Amino acid sequence: MSENIDYAEMLEIPVNTLNVVKKKGRKRKEDDLKERVVREVNERVEEGRAERPAGREEERVAVSEEVTDYAPEAVPQRKKFFDSRILIAEFAAVCALAALILLTNVLMPNSAINTFFAGVTAPREASYEDERIYSELTLGSVAPDGIECSVTDGVLSFTGECSVYAPYGGTVQSVAETDGVYTVEIAHTTSFTSVISGLSAAYWQAGDAVFATIPVGYSDGSGEVDVRMYDGGSLIRSYSVGEENDIVWNV
Repeated sequence: MSENIDYAEMLEIPVNTLNVVKKKGRKRKEDDLKERVVREVNERVEEGRAERPAGREEERVAVSEEVTDYAPEAVPQRKKFFDSRILIAEFAAVCALAALILLTNVLMPNSAINTFFAGVTAPREASYEDERIYSELTLGSVAPDGIECSVTDGVLSFTGECSVYAPYGGTVQSVAETDGVYTVEIAHTTSFTSVISGLSAAYWQAGDAVFATIPVGYSDGSGEVDVRMYDGGSLIRSYSVGEENDIVWNV
């Protein structure tokens, strides 16, 4: 009987049947004994369950969680093939552009691409427009001392071998030559201009800056030099010449 009870405890299941050897003639006692043994075995099984340490199932859960939480080692990703090809293509394009610019600089210095880059990289000059009118300016002399100048109907004229000066600083607009005689047009402000004609030589070209103290040309004295001044295209007549050939406004 002891072995059957131990076996039932190992299986952890209630015992419903049990074979009992008895002597003949004691049927009622045999039934009572069988029921008692079954009851005692069931009671022992229940007591064994109650006394079993509660940590056994927790250990199982812990082991199961440890296995479940296992993560495989991260596999390093391979470098994408197309990324490297894109970088190589971009580098090749930059090299090709640099080579093209170098060749055009050497072989075609006046090409469109060179002109474009020159315009981008060249320092820009500050644009300034002089809005003053002619009467606000103090003019100098167009001929040195010793040369007699006269003004007739707004035209200043003289004859002599000398350097010829602009009445005021400005920018050369045009230089024209006819039979060895030069005419120079100068813009002093946005509205005030002057034209010097009858020069034997012109020292400047269109676009050059000129000053009242630096000659713009030369007269050999073989012909008359005329100076005309304009305000917005209209000839200025209200002025005269001083003792030092300086121009004085009569306003």
